[in-house]
Amino acid sequence: MFLSIPLFTLWFCTSSSSVKDKEPVSKKEVKTFNAGNKNVAVLELFTSQGCSSCPPADRLLGTYTSKENVIVLSFHVDYWNRLGWKDPFSSKAFTERQYNYASAMNAGVYTPQLVINGQSEMVGSDANKISATIKKVFAQEPEAELSIKAVTPQNGKVNISFLTSGNTTNTVLNIAVVEKKTTTEIKAGENGGATLTNYNVVRNFNTISQVNKGEGTLAIDVPNNGDTKNMSVVLFLQEKGTNKILAAAQAGF
Repeated sequence: MFLSIPLFTLWFCTSSSSVKDKEPVSKKEVKTFNAGNKNVAVLELFTSQGCSSCPPADRLLGTYTSKENVIVLSFHVDYWNRLGWKDPFSSKAFTERQYNYASAMNAGVYTPQLVINGQSEMVGSDANKISATIKKVFAQEPEAELSIKAVTPQNGKVNISFLTSGNTTNTVLNIAVVEKKTTTEIKAGENGGATLTNYNVVRNFNTISQVNKGEGTLAIDVPNNGDTKNMSVVLFLQEKGTNKILAAAQAGF
């Protein structure tokens, strides 16, 4: 079932902290984009384990996790929690991010809702529209580059060093800690009795409100109950005002 709710506008951001000790990540663990003059597609799925229409979209999102120049993020919203099942990955902040997108695009708020590169929204299970939109993104010239140079888990945080170039004016840097694959037995609600698998589930999300060209460092908390072997970090540059995503990178711990 789709659930629609009224719109309002919400903005949020946080500041970063610096990294002192860095260890290189092996190249095979780092997923860097905008290389070879090809644009990046960042797929943000707003979903819930309490929504019976969401599992097909969750499965479709999973098929994109290994696609070249595509990064997927699963944001679990909290407005389904009142209907019998509290999604353990849900967050009010993720609901606010969805509202912000919907307001900017004059769109409704529903699940499963997919936003591609901050510019286009669609039903998260609409395979044809998703594929066509990604092709349009790939046809565009990349405006910036972003690469992750080092990732170091330490004392409940993950320290990240990165490099940006190109158009970083008027952008923010988003940082997500994601759990690459999760399986949950649903005890109640619309999906009660089902076992659901979710991909690249966002467990922590922060935004740095100002980005400079060149090298940078930051740190973000790692969930206490998360398996670091099943986690990665995603960074992506997003233009203020337009919400357009300009570059992205992903790396394992």
